[in-house]
Amino acid sequence: MTMYRKEYTERKHVIDFLFPLALFFALAASSVALVVLASGSYSRQVHVSNDSYSNCTALSYVTEKLHHADSSDAIIAGTFDGQDAILIRQEYSGQSYVTYLYAYDGYLRELFIKEGVAASAGDGREILATDGFSFEESRDGLFHLSCTDSDGNLSDTYVSIKSTR
Repeated sequence: MTMYRKEYTERKHVIDFLFPLALFFALAASSVALVVLASGSYSRQVHVSNDSYSNCTALSYVTEKLHHADSSDAIIAGTFDGQDAILIRQEYSGQSYVTYLYAYDGYLRELFIKEGVAASAGDGREILATDGFSFEESRDGLFHLSCTDSDGNLSDTYVSIKSTR
């Protein structure tokens, strides 16, 4: 009887080797597939989040600029170097200055300059990358702002100017 036990324990089958190996490869393949799927989902979410951040930040930036400069006849819709622009007029030490907010060359831009000084649209400081920024004064003192991201998604808001004209 001892001989039988010794033979049984010493004999190895191919399945004793193949089953753990197959199980290992199945778990490894599942892990790799899970990581690949999760990274693709994460990349898409980061892209959507970045576009949303750019649009919301651009709209918030312009909204705060308009609220900060809210005084009688200081904010108007106009043009600057052929670009539609929001013009914010201000006075410092008896001198008139204008802040232009406009879209040019894929960016929302801002240019603060003394009124009457020649400048071009490329001179403005790049605020945020955007595929499109537009606005309209829908009625006296109410601006409709909209921003388009790289995927063509549109975000918009309304800004009311409180000062009387």
